[in-house]
Amino acid sequence: MTYARRHQVEPGTVLDGQGPSSRVPPSRGHVVHLGGRRQNTAPAQPPARDARAHQAFLDRVVDYLSTDRGVRQFIDWGSPVPGTAERIRRAHPDNSVVHVAPHGTVGMLSSPDTPVLSGGAENAETPLRRLTTCGLVDFDEPVAVLMTRPFNAHTPPPGLTRLHSLMHGGGYLALAVDAPERAAEQVFDPFVPLEPGLADLRWWPYPDEDVAMEGTGVLGGLGRTHRN
Repeated sequence: MTYARRHQVEPGTVLDGQGPSSRVPPSRGHVVHLGGRRQNTAPAQPPARDARAHQAFLDRVVDYLSTDRGVRQFIDWGSPVPGTAERIRRAHPDNSVVHVAPHGTVGMLSSPDTPVLSGGAENAETPLRRLTTCGLVDFDEPVAVLMTRPFNAHTPPPGLTRLHSLMHGGGYLALAVDAPERAAEQVFDPFVPLEPGLADLRWWPYPDEDVAMEGTGVLGGLGRTHRN
């Protein structure tokens, strides 16, 4: 998508009928645990690398999905920065959020009064099973999964094929990859990447070749199901 600079778009439009516009929206007790062990305190975790860039990337993803695609159900699957649920709810008052929090982060990155499924990124089967039975996610309607804890392209998140098959009503998957773009080309499979594919978190949805500023070194992107 080298057209990102050649074509000027107004806020709220969709590039090429597929990808998001480049606008950046303003950002926005107890936790209900659905299975798993209750954790009252979380051990200290290192801050996410380039946390502000990651938060801004999530802002753009959530705004595009909520405003331009009408998605109302979001699953925050291990976001490494806090405040994701608040941003999702600010994007539209009808948006709902369920956290899938890696072990050790429950209570630190999860939002108060937001349901949480605790589980590690190494095994997706248990959280996926709970998501289908908890009654909080309707997979017959569009669902967006924010799986943006950066992973290595050689060890992509497990369960993507199963996740794709569950999305009977269509849906989207946001990913972050800490790897060179060439090595990360197939990370969305079986999801279909939206243009421009993977680009640095700092400037997505502009493709890398269209931006001169220094990046974070972490790639981000958005994919869709074949049903969209």
